[in-house]
Amino acid sequence: MTRFCNFHLPTIFKTVIFSTTILIGQTFLQFNNSAATAASLYQHVLLLSVDGLHDADIADPLLQPYLSNIKNLQANGVTYTNAFTSIPSDSFPGELNYLTGASPKTTGVYYDNSYSRSLLSKLGSPAGTEVLFDESIDKNSNLLSGGGDFGKGSIDSSKLPVDSIGKPIYPHNYLNVNTIFEVAHDAGLHTAFIDKHPAYDLANGLSGNGVDDFFAPEINAKVALENGKLVDQSTAQDPSNLTFKTTTKSTSLTEAYDDLKVNALLNQIAGKDSQGTTTPGTPAIFGMNFQALSVAQKDASSNGGIAADGTLSAGFIDALEHTDASIGNIVNGLKQQNSFDSTLVVLTAKHGQSPREGTATLISENTFTDILEKAGITVNHATQDDIGLFWLADQSQADTATTLLKNLNNPAINQVFSGDALQQAGFGNPLSDDRTPDIIIKLNPGYVISDSTKRAEHGGFSDDDTHVALIAASGIVPSGLKATIQTQTVKTTQVAVTALDALGLDPELLQGAVKEGTKKLPGLGISDTRSVPEPDTSLGLLSIMGLMLSVSLWRRRKQLLTIQNSKFTH
Repeated sequence: MTRFCNFHLPTIFKTVIFSTTILIGQTFLQFNNSAATAASLYQHVLLLSVDGLHDADIADPLLQPYLSNIKNLQANGVTYTNAFTSIPSDSFPGELNYLTGASPKTTGVYYDNSYSRSLLSKLGSPAGTEVLFDESIDKNSNLLSGGGDFGKGSIDSSKLPVDSIGKPIYPHNYLNVNTIFEVAHDAGLHTAFIDKHPAYDLANGLSGNGVDDFFAPEINAKVALENGKLVDQSTAQDPSNLTFKTTTKSTSLTEAYDDLKVNALLNQIAGKDSQGTTTPGTPAIFGMNFQALSVAQKDASSNGGIAADGTLSAGFIDALEHTDASIGNIVNGLKQQNSFDSTLVVLTAKHGQSPREGTATLISENTFTDILEKAGITVNHATQDDIGLFWLADQSQADTATTLLKNLNNPAINQVFSGDALQQAGFGNPLSDDRTPDIIIKLNPGYVISDSTKRAEHGGFSDDDTHVALIAASGIVPSGLKATIQTQTVKTTQVAVTALDALGLDPELLQGAVKEGTKKLPGLGISDTRSVPEPDTSLGLLSIMGLMLSVSLWRRRKQLLTIQNSKFTH
């Protein structure tokens, strides 16, 4: 018996210890994986913005024949009939709504054309400068590439505002908070984004590295169609036979421009980069925007928009049909890659367009600035569309300016905000925030401040500006939720939180959403995918029992060895 224990006990002991170690390891790994890797409902989130698309458009019986693919999306998801974008309803803050989960007050970005009291136009100049992030900062805005790499590399740093030490402020530097792309990128996921100017480097977020594959062909490039392909002076085979003009001067050119971006998106859906040259895999978060509908809505000729009596113009119908067909191509691309079920598709709009029906009454751009200047109130900067944003040289004159504007009794003016009224309306405090305008004029619907000819514009407070389309769909939306309508009021900021939650990422990492308490969209069947499942306690119990047995055998072995050694001694 003693010999049996001396010879076989170590083998038994090693076997038990090995088995116990395996069980403990399995338990630890299972718990660790459940805690560190959230169970995600989706592998991808695709964000699509059709600039100018109202909720009223997708509900309009007259437009249904031209919305077959959007209707199919509705059939596979949830439609939010009371969704609203930012105020001001410009492209930059509207897009940041769904990329940061926050409003302009928090992001610090009120418009693509705004003002900062702390930045400089160049080193050595006084503090306070216009901040203009559009085609004007391109290396060469006549080219689709922007004169560079279709992205941040197309921005001419000498055209940017600078900080107090002369550092150029790129669009992404101008943000006060991070973006959903940064959260995904930091989690090791692949990200991509497609937009209309290299200035949409903004989407990269504070780090400047949130988007792995950023593709932003310049929409204001000088272009032409050559053999059905959109070209500029640098890419045309025979430029001498072509007439080049700004993309947005033609709905058909803008449709071709949208096609350029759709092809890049289809590359990404297929697992390639936007140019189709590498294969990084389908992005976890990606998206693009469409411009053709917005261009058609602004067209002041009889070829654009919807007339006051509801008659649809030929240009409007063409742009709507073309955009809807592109959405169908994108969904088909997802299905061809067997990824429609694993992708949450969100269709919305950065902004609407006002007026939706009829033609705007135009007001000269110097209407309000001249009145203020004549009263001795210097306006450092004014941004005006169907809204008026004014930054004053002397902020102490804000109350005087407000009274003056109110007393005009101008039929275009609905309300004038300054001081406490600004903050009560959801804006920042201009006395402590270098970005917030001193005065904001809310215009009555149907008025636009512009010296250009246009039938509609965006930027303001009206329902036509802010009440946008919002649909969230996929192949695995629960059958009880498909084709449902959510009528409660939601904001497009909620898209950002929903996107991260759908991927199993932590929305608490989204700084702006946390600051504003932004919640995810209701009614999608996306529970809190970040909740940690309970570890398998059966494995844990086996591990504990194995460990107890090992300890018992170890003690018994020591006792037997003591007895054996005692016998040999005697």
